[in-house]
Amino acid sequence: MSLRERTRRAVRGEIAEAAMGLFLEKGFDSTTVEEIAQAAGISRRSYFRYFTGKDEALAGALEAIGRAIAEELAQRPAGEAPWACLRHAFAPLLARAEADPRAAALARLMLERPDLQRGKEASWQEGIAQALAHRLPQGTTEPAFVSRALAGAAICCLHSAQDQWLRPGEDRPLSALLDTAMDAVHPLRPGERRAKPAE
Repeated sequence: MSLRERTRRAVRGEIAEAAMGLFLEKGFDSTTVEEIAQAAGISRRSYFRYFTGKDEALAGALEAIGRAIAEELAQRPAGEAPWACLRHAFAPLLARAEADPRAAALARLMLERPDLQRGKEASWQEGIAQALAHRLPQGTTEPAFVSRALAGAAICCLHSAQDQWLRPGEDRPLSALLDTAMDAVHPLRPGERRAKPAE
């Protein structure tokens, strides 16, 4: 990646982060492009050099979360089982969600915008699958396909856990709900739950 492209990606990330903060604080519909530009320290004109509108800024913020998950996955210890790696890779996201009172608002926002949810799923699945493909057991047939299937299953488990987390009366932490969902697909051993950070 060229220096210019790295700089562009960094600026897009800063704008998307500013947009996400406003979306969670004020709501998506109540936030204007002008407010996002001001929060990011740029002009409205500069904003449109990086994003075509609010939807794209939100999508950019979600893509950054997906990249962070893939990066966490890539740092897991060699030899760790792929399904356990996926569980551990979600740990930073879950920790932030459980600590940030705005996380539920973001989850609800995604449920209200299925088009962005689908875009997020596609971008996350591709990035996570690429990081996971190198960790599959040697000799795995069709590793690209298998890694995409595993990534898709894990993302689906996360969405199921988030959906349950938002239900009235649910008081279990999101991490416990994700354990239950992933257990239903493939049982996790005790040491593979409540993920610990990579050493």
